[in-house]
Parts: sequence; C-alpha cells; structure tokens
Amino acid sequence: MSFFDEARPEQKRFYASARWRKCRAAYLSEHPICERCEKVGIVSVAEHVHHKTELSLENYKDPEVALNPDNLEALCFKCHNAEHHGRKDCGSDYYFDDEGNLICSGG
Repeated sequence: MSFFDEARPEQKRFYASARWRKCRAAYLSEHPICERCEKVGIVSVAEHVHHKTELSLENYKDPEVALNPDNLEALCFKCHNAEHHGRKDCGSDYYFDDEGNLICSGG
C-alpha cells in the first residue's frame, strides 16, 4: 500500500510543508527537463518531483528518503502519470512515439 493510500492527512502535511516545497523548488531549478524524456532525446518541461523510493508511513519523515536529491527524479506530466497510473513492468523498455505517447516495448 502506498503513502497516498495509507496517509491522507500525513501526505497533505508533508507535501504542504516548507521543507518539501523548498526541496522541490531547488530540485526543479537544477533539473528543469524531464529526466526520463531527456534519456531518450526528448525535451519536456519537468513539472513534478517524483520519489524513486516510494514514500510510506514508515519513511516519509526520514529526510534521507523524503528530501534526498538522490531519491528524486524530475518528471513531466506524462511521465509522472505513467509512473503512478500506468504499467509497472516496463522497466527501461519505454520510449515516446511521434505523438508524444509513452510506449512500453517490454511486453
């Protein structure tokens, strides 16, 4: 179960906190381009900061997880939605088609 499913009040407090807002703004200022799109030669504006290790009730207060730049990834809207609402088995076998759709070639 994810942090989003388990902890609505805690989630809201964390993402509204000055520490997260400052961390997010600093990360996006250093990474204004979607890191996944950039890997495949596409320039897309990063709008979201994604936690590589998913936040949970056990780790969201740990700055080494929640605020560590090594655990963050700048993503555009499409990549962020694909991460949270798309297939989880694509691994690194994804690419964008000519219309900008995220395609999983891994099956």
